[in-house]
Amino acid sequence: MGGDFLAAVTERQRQRLLDLGRHVDHAAGTTLLNQGDPAPPVLILRAGFVKALRAAPGGTSPMIVDLLGAGDLLGVEDCLVRRPSHLSYVATKPVRVLEIPQHAFHGFLDEDKQAMALITVDLGFRLRLRNSALGFATTKVRSRLTAYLARLQTLYGVPGEGGVVIDVGLNHADLASAIGASAASVNAEMAKLKNEGFLTTGYKTIHVKKRLLEDGAPLSPAPAARPRRIPQMRIGRRVAMG
Repeated sequence: MGGDFLAAVTERQRQRLLDLGRHVDHAAGTTLLNQGDPAPPVLILRAGFVKALRAAPGGTSPMIVDLLGAGDLLGVEDCLVRRPSHLSYVATKPVRVLEIPQHAFHGFLDEDKQAMALITVDLGFRLRLRNSALGFATTKVRSRLTAYLARLQTLYGVPGEGGVVIDVGLNHADLASAIGASAASVNAEMAKLKNEGFLTTGYKTIHVKKRLLEDGAPLSPAPAARPRRIPQMRIGRRVAMG
């Protein structure tokens, strides 16, 4: 989420990571790691999308707590604290990962403080997004859904004809899991958004036609205008928005 980790490190660091790990391809629907796996490897996602799930005790259905794309790190939190996997990771699209044993990645970080600093920034970025999303937890389903779709659009949307395409492999049940709502309520709200001209859908794809409205605090600041003649106005707008 915070950027492509392998692109951010130096060539020497990148080669070191490639030497420590191995590339593995997984089909959509494959579980890469299970919650509770002891000493899970660190996975660097090279292509595709993966949903992170957390199940509560008692056999309850797992909830999607994050969606990760190319460049993201999976399992790094568990590596840092040397604990079993606290999440399960399931591919929503065909993926390729660089799989690095936990002890090897931990040793890499012990030797390279610059890489550790990059990971700290990435974790901070993801934590801010998760905390911002929690601000919608008590709002109505429409607000939670549009906020989540807006987040997907910002992070992973691809410009298309007449809008933005979100093609990350999530279905309506996944959207319901991600926002803590029932599948029936999400289906109903998605139908309303279609009827109101906000979006159309295909097989696990969403084509956003016009800006989705939010009833709560936005997950991220609205993009500032592109000033050409008076650049300082951009700073002023950001301050005013805060």
